Amino acid sequence: MNTNEHLPKPIQRALNQIAHSRALLRQAEERMRLSREIEALLADGLTPAEALERLRTNPPFIDPQY
Repeated sequence: MNTNEHLPKPIQRALNQIAHSRALLRQAEERMRLSREIEALLADGLTPAEALERLRTNPPFIDPQY
């Protein structure tokens, strides 16, 4: 049973907006972290293509702690 079924529509909409905002925030945080990581790889002498390939073949995992 979904708890949203028992909540009024305005509350459901507000929860959806909050969830969407949190997802956008996590996406921005991840983008900044990846930017720092690729800058470090480039500083180590990798080409942009090599740095991107390294990120693609070793994707990081961050537990969102839901």
